[in-house]
Parts: sequence; structure tokens; C-alpha cells
Amino acid sequence: MYRVVIGEDEGDFRLWLRSALEADNEFQVVGEATTGSEAISLIDRLSPDLLITDVYLPDCDGFEVAQHLHSRLPDSKAILVSAYEDRVFERLAREEGAVAFIPKSELSVSAVVQCLQERT
Repeated sequence: MYRVVIGEDEGDFRLWLRSALEADNEFQVVGEATTGSEAISLIDRLSPDLLITDVYLPDCDGFEVAQHLHSRLPDSKAILVSAYEDRVFERLAREEGAVAFIPKSELSVSAVVQCLQERT
């Protein structure tokens, strides 16, 4: 089971993501953050197995949060998401230690599982 921290400032999307993940027995959402600094604090406190974070967060971006996770917990995985489908995000996400970038329009539990399986 993956212990998940979600970093997302849009409440409806965060609720949808939490519900979708928790409907699958492979995921347990242990924390939710609405800013980058909150996400970093949750990472430090909860040591999640997986971070799913928006690229654009108030106060620091998802790339910084993913880099923090990778440096603090190298065995944990990060997936970055965004409403913007800019494929440069995929390269940037990997440079910061994330396993994937998924546009929000393509995000699903099966897409998350596929990214985790490809990078295991």
C-alpha cells in the first residue's frame, strides 16, 4: 500500500483525487496540502511513499516539492500534475526526481499505477 500526500490548491480536484485513490486498496491518503510549504512539511512529518502534486502551488512549485521528497526520501516516488499540458513539464519533473508528469486531463488511478509500475 502506498501512503500518499497530495499537494493541490484546487479543492474540488483534491477531493476527487483523494476519493479516486482511496477507492483503490493500493493507496491511503495520509495528508493533503494546499501550498508547497505545507506539502514539504507533510513530507517531513509523514514520510509518504508517494507524492502527487500540482506543478503550480502557492509559495513554491511542485518541482521544488518533488526535489525535496527525492532528497529526503529517495525511495519515495513523486508524480507531478497540471491543467497545462506542456510536455516540458515531463522533462522538468524527471530532473527533480519525479517518476512522471501527468496532465490533469489524463489523470486516473490507472495512470498513476502504470507510472509506478514502469518506474519500479
